[in-house]
Amino acid sequence: MPIDTVHRMNDWFDHAFQGLSVHVPPAEVQTMAMLVHQCMEEKTRTYHTAFHVLGLCEGMQPIQVLAALFHDVVFYQADGGIPACVSTLLEDVARPEARFLRLLEIAPDDRAIALCVDIFGFHPGQCLSPRNGMNEFLSAVVAARLLQAHLSDAQLMAVVACIELTIPFRAPDAKGNTAAQRLAQRVQARCISLAPALFDKDRPGAAFVKTTVTNAVDLANRDVTGFIEAAPEYCLINSMLLVEESMMPRAASCEKSLLAYRKALLAMDIFLSQLNPAWVGQSYEDHPTAEAVTQMQMTARQNIAFVRDYLATVLSTVAIIEALTRSTGTVWPMALFLDSMRCAEGGPFPAPPNKPILHADLRQLLRHGLAPEGNPGLGALPLTADIYGFLGQVATQQVRQQAKQMFDGILTPLAFLQMLDCNMVSAIIRNMAKIDTPHREQLLALEHKLNAVSMPI
Repeated sequence: MPIDTVHRMNDWFDHAFQGLSVHVPPAEVQTMAMLVHQCMEEKTRTYHTAFHVLGLCEGMQPIQVLAALFHDVVFYQADGGIPACVSTLLEDVARPEARFLRLLEIAPDDRAIALCVDIFGFHPGQCLSPRNGMNEFLSAVVAARLLQAHLSDAQLMAVVACIELTIPFRAPDAKGNTAAQRLAQRVQARCISLAPALFDKDRPGAAFVKTTVTNAVDLANRDVTGFIEAAPEYCLINSMLLVEESMMPRAASCEKSLLAYRKALLAMDIFLSQLNPAWVGQSYEDHPTAEAVTQMQMTARQNIAFVRDYLATVLSTVAIIEALTRSTGTVWPMALFLDSMRCAEGGPFPAPPNKPILHADLRQLLRHGLAPEGNPGLGALPLTADIYGFLGQVATQQVRQQAKQMFDGILTPLAFLQMLDCNMVSAIIRNMAKIDTPHREQLLALEHKLNAVSMPI
C-alpha cells in the first residue's frame, strides 16, 4: 500500500474535520483513510482510483472534501461486487438479484440509511443499477455510517447530497427539472420533515438548501472536469482509462482479448454518441453563471467529438485486424494485436492520397501515444495513425460504420475487407505477416485473393 497516498488521504480527512470544528480521534481518521484507499486501489480500477479522488479535494470546502473522499468507494461493475473492506457496512442494505441489487427494508432506527434513501429518492424494494446511481448510493451509505457519530444532521445531509449529484449525465425529468433541481427538492423535503420551523419567517432552511446544492454542483462539475473544462487530450486519456477499467472484469476471467477490447471501445463510442453535452455539467439557479454553463456545454461538445474521432480510428484498425484474423481462421491474443498496431513504425505503407485530416494533433497522439503507462488505449499506435492518415477524416467515419455492420453480422469479414483500399489492406497484411510467422502463408494467400478480386477484368 503506497504510504504517501494514505497519508495524503489522512491529511484531507483531518483538514475537513478541522474545518467543521469536529474532533475525530486520530486512530479513527486513519481507519477511514485506509478504508477509502483500499477501496480505490482495487486492481480492477484504472480511472476511479485514489489519484482521482485526491485531485477532487484540492480547493474544496470541508463538506465537499468528505464527499469527494467517499463518493467512489463502491464501483460495483468494475470491482466485481462490493469491496470486501466495506461489505460489513452494506450487508443489510441490498441483496444481489440477477444483474442488479435490490434495496432492502430500512430499520426504523437506521439514521444513515433513511437519510441516503431520502436524498437519493430511493425506496425499499427498488432495483439498483449503475445507471440509476447504485454506486453513488452505496458509497453515500458507507460515508453516512462512518460519519454519523461525528457530524450533525445538517452536515451529514450535505455530504450525502454532494455524493448524490456525482451521479453523472442525467437528463431533465418530464417536468424539465434538472438533477440539481430534483436534489434541491429532496433536500428541502428532508429539512422540512426534520425541522419545519426552519422554513418559517426568515427561511434559514432555504439558505441551507441553496448552499448545499451549489456545493454539490461544484463537486459534481469537478468530477467531470475532463469533459467540461479540460483540453481534448485530457478528456481522451480519461475516456481510454475508463475503457480499460470496463475490461478489467473480463481480464480477471481470462477474457482480455481483441474481442473484449473491441466491445469496450464500441460501448464507449455508443455511449458518447448518445450523450447530450447539456447533461454533462451541473448548475443550480444562477450557479455557475449562464456564460459559464454555455462554455461548459461547448467544451463538452468539442471533447466528445474529439474522443469519438479517436475511437473511430482505433475501431477501424481493430475491425481490419479482426476481419483479417477471421478470414484466415486465426485467433490473436491482445499482446500480438498491439504489436501489429505498432509494427507500421518505419514499415512500408502507402502514401496518403492527400485526403483531409480534421485533427492533425490526433494523428500525432496516435503515433506517439497519450501517456507512458502500459495501457492499450494510452500507448503509441502508429499503424492506426497511418490508417487515419491514409483514409482521412470522412473515410475513417465511413469505415467505422462498415465495421459496425461487420460486428453485427450484416457484412462478412471478407466483404468488409473488399470495401477497403486494396493497397492499404495489402500493407497491413504484410506488416501482420512479419510478426505472425505461423500464419504467414494464410495471410499472404488472403492478400492474393483480395488483390485478384480488386483487379479490373
